[in-house]
Amino acid sequence: MKIVCILSPYYDYLTASLMEGLQELGHEVIASENSNYAARSSNGKILKEAERADLIVVCSNKGVRTGLVDYMDNPNKVFVDGSDSQAFKVYPYAKFRAVFKRELNKCWNNKNADPVYPLPFAAEKRYFDHPRRQRDIKASFAANLNNNTMRYSIYQRLLNRDDAAIFCGSTGECAYIRSQSKGWPIKTPKYQDILYRSRIAVNVVGAGYDCARYWEIPAAGTLLLTQELDITIPHPFTSGTNCMVFKTPDEFDEKLDLLLSDPALVETIAAAGHEHLVNYHTTKDRAAYFLAMVAENSGGNRFCESFYREKPRFHGLKRVFGFMK
Repeated sequence: MKIVCILSPYYDYLTASLMEGLQELGHEVIASENSNYAARSSNGKILKEAERADLIVVCSNKGVRTGLVDYMDNPNKVFVDGSDSQAFKVYPYAKFRAVFKRELNKCWNNKNADPVYPLPFAAEKRYFDHPRRQRDIKASFAANLNNNTMRYSIYQRLLNRDDAAIFCGSTGECAYIRSQSKGWPIKTPKYQDILYRSRIAVNVVGAGYDCARYWEIPAAGTLLLTQELDITIPHPFTSGTNCMVFKTPDEFDEKLDLLLSDPALVETIAAAGHEHLVNYHTTKDRAAYFLAMVAENSGGNRFCESFYREKPRFHGLKRVFGFMK
């Protein structure tokens, strides 16, 4: 398939996961911006390729050239909402055959039966690129502590254990630069070293429920001890089988005590978590699921009508002047 992706010039985990997976499946991806998987294309090239593309994928987040969509007659468009918010942020002036939502709330009521599907992050290939290390860290929680109060609660409880074999806090690294339009991630060797040495690693909700750490931990062969996520995930992990889930800080302490007292259980759950991830949550798996959902809505006149609005009177003129700059 020839797939045109209109994406953010800033690094976006969901876009990166999807593009890697589509390329792994052998599809041709033409992108509007630079990323770790594609090179930037001009407005003219994007518009030309879009007319003969099998699929047009329009993404969310900062700096996306959504105005290009106004000049695309090809009806095979889908929207990927990868924002941190559970509220929908769909470009309103185009009809999309399907909408994919990263933070799709478990209780969202699809009253109009629109073709809306969950699409969380996945484990990029780089997550598996690590040497074997001795598992000398009992448990770790490496995170930005400033974007969710629950994170600091867990950090404090780990700190109170006063155990040198438990790591909690920040490494001072940044996985990407929010203020710069660079479409690729930054290496975080300190964090990776801690993760690969950990027997248990903790995931706590950040700006959104879905975060890279949730997928990095099982990719490293480490047990995923995670706060419950209130989003829909296809083929979810199961607490006590291939991960361990907690809802409150007190339950976190209880689950961690259980795991620390039973190293064999930790190894069993960690191995099952890695296997489940490899079977269902690689970027290739995520892209295959994405295309299967797209295929369900190809052809015919079915669109996500709930998000569509007529263009304002001068909307088109503004876009034209924007392209002339």
